[in-house]
Formats: sequence, C-alpha cells, structure tokens
Amino acid sequence: MKYVLLFVVLFSSVSFGFAAQIKGRVVLGDEPLPGMRVRAYANLNSATAPLAESTLTPADGLFELEVADGFVALYAASADGRYFAFCGRNPLLVQGDALWAGLQAVEIFPVASSAYADEYSAALEGVVSLDGEPLANVYVSLYLDVAEDLKGQGYRLSAPTDDDGYFMFDGLPESGYFLVARKRQTAARVGPLAAGDMLGVFAGNPLALKSATTTQVRLPMVVRQPSEQTAGLPDRPGAISLTGLILDDSGQPRAGLHAFAYTDPVIGHQRPVALSPETTASGEFKLNFREPGTYYLGARQAYGDSPAPGEFFGLYEGRADHGLKIISGKNQPIEIQVFPINLD
Repeated sequence: MKYVLLFVVLFSSVSFGFAAQIKGRVVLGDEPLPGMRVRAYANLNSATAPLAESTLTPADGLFELEVADGFVALYAASADGRYFAFCGRNPLLVQGDALWAGLQAVEIFPVASSAYADEYSAALEGVVSLDGEPLANVYVSLYLDVAEDLKGQGYRLSAPTDDDGYFMFDGLPESGYFLVARKRQTAARVGPLAAGDMLGVFAGNPLALKSATTTQVRLPMVVRQPSEQTAGLPDRPGAISLTGLILDDSGQPRAGLHAFAYTDPVIGHQRPVALSPETTASGEFKLNFREPGTYYLGARQAYGDSPAPGEFFGLYEGRADHGLKIISGKNQPIEIQVFPINLD
C-alpha cells in the first residue's frame, strides 16, 4: 500500500506541459518538396538548438510537429544540404489550437571569398535573385542579432540592387550577421510585407565576416503568399490591447491606415513598438502591447520614412503630447483623426 501512495505522490508532483500541433507543407515554387526536415526554434536564429523537429517530408511535402505554446520560428533543410526553407510569417504565435504554416524553399549556394583592402574591416557582396534571375530594386538588411525578429532597417541597409541584382556592404566590423532581403510592391525601403512582396532569408545565417576579406553570397528570394494572418508586424504582439477608430478630416472612418505607438514622445525614424494591420472600411484598429506604460500614438497611411505629401497622417489628440497611459486591464477605445499631408 505504501508503494502505491508513494507513486501517487511522485506522480502528482510532475508538471505536464501540453503541446500544440503545427502542420504545414514545404514547397519549392508551386511544387511540394520531399526530403525536408522542419524544425521549430525559440527565435529566428536557426543555428541554435531546435525546440522540435519533424520527420523528413514525404512526396506531398507535408509535415507536422508539436511545440509548447509561445512564439516559434520555422525553418527547414534538406538531408542532402541542397535546399533551405523558411516560413514568411516567422515568428508564429502558438496558442493551443492546431496551426497551419507554409514554408517556401530556395536552393543553397556556396559562399566564396576574396581579399579586401582594409585589414581592419570586412566587406560583403552578393546577388539577389528570384527563380534564378537577378532581381533589381531589392533592399538587403544586415542584423547583428535576432532580438527584433529580423525586422526593421537593421544595423545596415543596402542601396537598392541594380539590374544585375548586385548589392554590397563595405567597412563592416568583423562579426556574425543575419542577412534578409525584401522587395515591396510599394518600392518602400521598410515596412510590413504584404502578399505579393518578395522575401529572402540567407540559409547560412548568421554569416561570419572576417577582416581583410570580402565574402560573396547568392541570396534567392520567394514571393510572399496570401495568408489568413495579417502582414508581418514590427514587433511580437502582446496580451494588452487598445482599440479605436481612425477618422478622416470630415469625421468619416478611413480605410487602409495603420495606427502606431512609440515609447518616445519625439517620433523619429525608429521602429514603432506597436503597429496595427491596415484598417478596413469601418476604420477600426487594434494595437497590441507587451507591457503597460505611456505610449505616444498616431496613425498614417504608409510605414517607414517621413510622411509623404498627400499621405493621411495624424496624432492622438487626447493629450497635448499625444500620449496615452496603457494599462494591463481594459483600455477605453480612442479616436485618431488624420489629414492629408500638405507641405504648402
């Protein structure tokens, strides 16, 4: 009897974590890709130890794996080292229910190197392509870490690639870098990606650059596919929310605008800590925050760079400094009025 009681005590002291299921498919172009092992990571650094991994994908490219609730990033690699795949919605929020995720694959190319004139710094050059063809007007970002989920301008942002898909960075400190390439249909340098925009994630992230060396890479891109989820946001959504309406100068709801929030009352070119998806015809928006505090709010039509002439833009007028105290409980809805930018 005492053994039974001991078993019950030991059993009851164990904490069980319930896993959520992620299912999806790996494709190369429009075709399913077999032989890929999908791995889930705690962040966007695929060089770290994975949280979970799938078996090799069969002929239909389907996979499934289980992870605990939270944010995960999905990457995949072929057993022969020929292909690399990523989810364009990384990181994904897993919350108990089964989640579907698509991964798009690209071919892996070898890295080359040559001498660089400066013995105290490094250089990086490469070619960006889509379906094997060089791609112009692509912006390549370098990140020093994955703390901000490889979003925003990063440590360095290239000039747009030329007709040969060429980009270059020089005078770089010797370090490891994460390479991400983006081409938006709007031609904007920064901002959330929409369906139809192009994205490239370097398979060898983080890439180690050495002083006195020019490293040469090829960076294939994919076209971001439509999704039930919104476009990628500049930060992971938090549990605290604020809703409201964006209205134009006549007091009518305005579609196609983003609400934004900063922690600094001087709104510059840094990334907002919260950004809403585009409003629909109702003008309703929702901002998500990870922490309570005072935030400085506004709304605009585009994202990144200064507002352009004709763009709708406005700041929250509930306080003179455009700030609002966000609490952990229920936040009252607000209104933000926008006006077309006029430089005259």
